[in-house]
Amino acid sequence: MTPIYYKRVMFFAHFNAGVRALDIRDPYHPKEIAYYIPAVTEHGDQRCAKPDSGQEHCARVIQTNNVEVDDRGLIYVVDRANNGMHILELTGPAREAANFPK
Repeated sequence: MTPIYYKRVMFFAHFNAGVRALDIRDPYHPKEIAYYIPAVTEHGDQRCAKPDSGQEHCARVIQTNNVEVDDRGLIYVVDRANNGMHILELTGPAREAANFPK
């Protein structure tokens, strides 16, 4: 974890729910302050499931698998279903929670 966000903001990859940023300044009451759900692209892989009905269902989905932060505060998100890599930056109230200058 870069010192920029240390003890203030944590980032989590949630597969089909993208990446989430949580304000953890009060560790007993973490609060979601930002999220990003990448779009599915034409290059995305299909994922298949067979629910209890027994009929297989396939769809192109996102699979946000990795999230990393650099010393500048940029957030890198990688999709393992071939939908690409995204470089993000906190804005608005989420940026304020991270104590970034305006």
